[in-house]
Amino acid sequence: MKKTVIGICDDELQICKIIEKKIRTILHKLYGDDDEYFDIRVYCSAKDLLEKIENIDIVFLDVEMPEMDGMEAGKIIFERNPECRIIIATSNEKRYSEAFRFYAHRYLNKPLQQEEIREAIVSAVSRTVGNSTIEVYQNKIKYNIAQNEIYYIRSYNGYIQIYTANDVFTKNMSLEQIEKELDDRLFFRIHRQYIVGFKNISGFFKNIVKLINGEELEISRRNRIKFERAYVEYDLSFGD
Repeated sequence: MKKTVIGICDDELQICKIIEKKIRTILHKLYGDDDEYFDIRVYCSAKDLLEKIENIDIVFLDVEMPEMDGMEAGKIIFERNPECRIIIATSNEKRYSEAFRFYAHRYLNKPLQQEEIREAIVSAVSRTVGNSTIEVYQNKIKYNIAQNEIYYIRSYNGYIQIYTANDVFTKNMSLEQIEKELDDRLFFRIHRQYIVGFKNISGFFKNIVKLINGEELEISRRNRIKFERAYVEYDLSFGD
């Protein structure tokens, strides 16, 4: 499973470490084992950050840095990795307007406060988790689809069918095998034949899950309580 990569960029290493400690505390409280789902990387210059930016999902970016400041770096990040959520950190509120050019996700005042970091992380993670792709096939043509596009997965005649809003893809593997590729925070195996994506559930009642496209799937009796708990955890962590 692909981890969500969080970058911290500040020219003062001590500040990076303080922010990293705060982020780890927040992630652990929100999502449990933060090392399983997140990879936190520290950079003391915009140049070092930009060398790895294609692989970073969320970045806490200081504005006032030598050589290349955060605003200049933000423009380059947006060009190279427009999906990266940029969280600007500065003590100079007059520079906030510059960040509109690269659609910064959040603006935080330094020194960063725990609650502000928490809110920024929750918002950014909810928009990045599930963006990792899996390889699927349709009419023997290979595609890569984002996990958050998946409504549900069905086991069928020795292979699996992956259902999205408008298409059905296939893959020659078992549900047990595909489970290892999926982000287990976003999916749940409700039945020996079905795995469902939490994002596309509109509701559930008794032993039925209803999807936003109107389809209904059966929850096995032994999985019902575990499913309800998992769905509540998902809603608290990633729900809108």
